Amino acid sequence: MRLSASQQQCILDATRRYFGAGAKVWLFGSRVDDRQRGGDVDLYVEPALRCKLAIEEGLDMHVDLLVNDRGDDKPIYAIPKQTGVLL
Repeated sequence: MRLSASQQQCILDATRRYFGAGAKVWLFGSRVDDRQRGGDVDLYVEPALRCKLAIEEGLDMHVDLLVNDRGDDKPIYAIPKQTGVLL
């Protein structure tokens, strides 16, 4: 793995701060291979799935959870804000 201990800790700290202490993070892509050089950092985070399951359990019904964690302005994200009710 081509991330230093301090870089790994930075990722974990930020992930836990924004997604909660139980969030899991996987590094994948070129940074996993010690033989490669350069490249960006590819991360997979599993916070939304646990959140969805917790809500479904609490409500005892299926939940569709749409997460806009990058602040994108795609139409799919605008629809709930235009037609929904802020809780």
